[in-house]
Amino acid sequence: MKNKIYMLLNLVLITGIAASGCDMTQSSSEEPTGLQIRMQIESPANTNQLKTTGDTSGIAIDEVKLFIEEMELESIQDDCLDFEIKNFIVNLPLDGSPLIITETEIPAGLYDEFELEIEKPDDVDVIVNDRDFRDETGSYSVVVKGLYNGEAFMFRSSEDFEIDIDLNPPLEISETGNSVIVISVDLNSWFKGDNGEDLDPKDFNNTERINKNIERSFEAFEQRFEGDDDDD
Repeated sequence: MKNKIYMLLNLVLITGIAASGCDMTQSSSEEPTGLQIRMQIESPANTNQLKTTGDTSGIAIDEVKLFIEEMELESIQDDCLDFEIKNFIVNLPLDGSPLIITETEIPAGLYDEFELEIEKPDDVDVIVNDRDFRDETGSYSVVVKGLYNGEAFMFRSSEDFEIDIDLNPPLEISETGNSVIVISVDLNSWFKGDNGEDLDPKDFNNTERINKNIERSFEAFEQRFEGDDDDD
């Protein structure tokens, strides 16, 4: 039977898998087994609100992209067994359907920590083919495009966000099964004020508040996850 963990986070170009300084051929672990990592939004975004209703008020989101500086699953037994990928872009489906970020082989064993670092690509050696994340104005970690009151906007955050989850009990990847990690993003809270009002993404006075909303959505997941013992 498949061993599955479903992680709900209040939140595609794979460029590398790293096991720095480790000789995987010398590992005493079991044969590698499958690991699938997925990402999705918690509920469908109002992508077509303005188009279908003719209402020109509020926010309609058309695209959400994240620059993932690092995603890592840490082994209890040996650092050489850590699973790590770096510097890739996630373009989230807005209908709530899951996006498979990666499917890969990973050695069987126990893994006790999952980290996701959403950061702007500051390293000049990192190739970024999407100018939304790096141009003459700077580097960005989060890009959201859509309409606000009928006018097009592109919100870009230069903040760094980190999700660090302790897996307790540890995720066991067995030699006979596959494991699934599902990351879900709470998008609908990002552009809301204290009273539920829409925040204009084009107004620079709202930038700090929107960044805090994004960070809070990640923190809320961590609190929810740590309080949930129902790992399947």
